[in-house]
Formats: sequence, C-alpha cells, structure tokens
Amino acid sequence: MKTIFLSAIFAAGACTAWAGLPLGRGEVNAQITTSAIYDSNLFGTPLATGDYSGTVAPRISYRRQAGQIEADANVGVSFIRYLDQTQLDADNLAVDGALTFGESNLRNFSGYLRAAYVEASEVSTDLNARVDSKTTTLAGHTAVVAGTRTNVTLDGSYTNSDRSLGSNQQLLTTTAVYSYRDFFYGNSLRLSGEYDKTRTSGDNAISVPLNQDSTTFSAGLERAFADTALHARVSAGYRVLNRSAAETPSGDQRQAGSVFSASLDGPFLPAKYFPKITSQFSIAYEDAAAPGIYDTGTKELTGSLSLGWQAREKTRVSFVARRNQHLSVDDFSVVSTFVGLTLAQELRYNLTGSVTAGYDWSSYRGSARQDQIASVNAGLSYHFARSWDARLSYALTSTDSTIPTSTFDRHVVSVGLTHQF
Repeated sequence: MKTIFLSAIFAAGACTAWAGLPLGRGEVNAQITTSAIYDSNLFGTPLATGDYSGTVAPRISYRRQAGQIEADANVGVSFIRYLDQTQLDADNLAVDGALTFGESNLRNFSGYLRAAYVEASEVSTDLNARVDSKTTTLAGHTAVVAGTRTNVTLDGSYTNSDRSLGSNQQLLTTTAVYSYRDFFYGNSLRLSGEYDKTRTSGDNAISVPLNQDSTTFSAGLERAFADTALHARVSAGYRVLNRSAAETPSGDQRQAGSVFSASLDGPFLPAKYFPKITSQFSIAYEDAAAPGIYDTGTKELTGSLSLGWQAREKTRVSFVARRNQHLSVDDFSVVSTFVGLTLAQELRYNLTGSVTAGYDWSSYRGSARQDQIASVNAGLSYHFARSWDARLSYALTSTDSTIPTSTFDRHVVSVGLTHQF
C-alpha cells in the first residue's frame, strides 16, 4: 500500500502545480480519485471469492477549444491493491486523445481523429473468469461538402484487444457514403460501401482463429423531418463474406446474399405535445459484422429505444431497451436484449441519488448457452467544498445460465472521493 500513497502524494503535488495551467491555446487540469471496494465474487463463478481493494487514480487532462483544430487528451493511472488476493494487484494505464475539425472553422470539411489505449482487469461473463486486457482503439471520420446537394463521408475504426484469457481480437471497419439531397420528393439518395476485417488468436471452443473479410454495397433513401432531429432510412444491398473453412461445421468459405435495413433514428415523440419527455428510437435488421464460430450469418433485429420523463423538477425517470449482437471474448456471436428502468432524484442542491433495475437476455449462437442477468445499481453522489465529490454505490448482479458454471451472484460496494485541482 505504500506505493499507492506515495504515488498519490506525487500526483497531488503535480496537479496542484499545474491546476489551470495554460498550454498553447488550451488548459491543463487534473484530478485524483481514491476508492475502497468490496467485491463478493472477484471471478464471476458459482464458488464466490470475495475481497477488499483500494484504488488511487490520478488523472491529467488537456483541452483546447480554439482555432480550426480542437484537441482533447487525458492520461490516467489506476493503482489497484487487494487485501488478500494480491495476485490481482495492478497499475492500469489509460490514455486517450482526440482532434476535431469543425465545419464552421474549415468551410466544407469536418471530421475527427481519436485514439485510446486502456488497460483493465474485469470479470468476463463469457469465460466466468477475471481477464486482464490491453485495448488499443483508433477511429476517424471525415465529411466533405462536395456540392450544393452532395456530400461524402468516410469513417474508419480499428480495435486491437490483447487478453490474458480468451481470444486476442483485431477488428477493422471502414465505410464510405455518398449522399445526394432532395433526390426524390424531398428524400436523399444514399450510396454506401463497407469493408470489415476480423482476426482472432483462436482461443475458443474449437481452437480455430477467425479469419474474415466482409464487403457490403447498399443503396437507399433517407429523410430528415423538418423541425426535428428525426431521420428515417431504408436501404438494400449485397454482402460478401469470406472466412476460413474451419469456422463453421459446413466448411463454407464464402457467404453472399442480399442485405436490407430500415431505421428510424431520433426523437419520435414531438416536444410540442410531450414537453417533459425525451425519446430516441432506432431499429435495423442485419447480419453480424463479425460472425463468430459456428455462426452461419443469420440476420437479427437490432436497435434501441429510450424514454426520459422529467416527472418533477428534481425527479427524472428513464427507460431504455436495446438489442444488439457482438463478438464474445471466446469468439462466439452473442445476441443480447436489455431493458432497464432508472429513477434519478436530486435530494439536495449538492446531493443526488439514482436507482437502476435491469434485465438482460443473452444467447450464444452455435452453442446451447443462454444467460439471463438481473441487475440492480444504486448510487449517491455528494458535491462539497467546491472541488470535492464523494460517491457511494452498490451493484447486484444475478446470472442464471443454462451452463451451471456460469450461474452466479455478485455484490459490489464502492465508496470513492474525487478532488478536482
């Protein structure tokens, strides 16, 4: 524990010296967070192992909101020490940065570049084990106004995850979109091309690495409704997926076929008639971007729905429902459906509380495994002395699975203190 407190003293001294320090046309700020945690099930298994831990996490941030290019960067380290399970001690680094090019600054061009590196140690419900990970993420976006009615956007993202257990995974996605406004009765024409690439180390049930390349071309119509942020889109296209023969029992290396999607994205309840309610809705019918082992590419309905109700001046109720498909740590396609209800209450001008109850259904394609997860999260946040914040939280997770070794309960209690320098 001595290392933690020495690090905290050093970080606090550095932060005090640099508080509000001008740098270029931006400013450097800092904070330090200390927390104490009790976790009743450190590994997410039926035979629970609990322990106490302490964390000291200094963080330095830089923000520049001037000129043609805005910048944002953060560097932090979490020094984590356990009372009994000392093999889990960690010094996790987290670094991220972004450059943003605003259209208002550069006439016909806007976009951003983002990069992040995060080290973490978390319970994986896919493996029912604690997994150390190092994840690097790169993302970029460019939008160019090519004419009075046309614009072109380019998007790209790359994620590289190295793990102590499970598969190491590399995911690449690139998308190009051409839009032509007022193409057909106020609708915009949308032509798009997407290329996805997936590589994994093959630490899965059949010891076969995923080796996939996917290309999709589609055309459709998009409409933005006047005086709202609501967008409707419908598109159809063709997708070709090339993969290794050992990934599926059939041994098919090429899967090709039509793709169709219809989406409605944005607030669907007019503010004029529902002034206290915010809404958001999106839906699509699509293949998995990266199908896992045994997954032959069945289409799934995905999307999200959220509602927020300002019941009283200091009371807000929120509801969320979402369905998505993703690649698990052990290379399975997972389809998850989640519903959650949140009550947030301002108890005093500097004290707020919230309670969230949720339920999640997850199915693993190509496997008989199905999980049902009930969760409750409660928290209190207290802001005091201008630059101090305290938080108390409790989380309960109860997982019922068709796999007995994946059925477990977990309680996590945390108390933390943050100082903004």
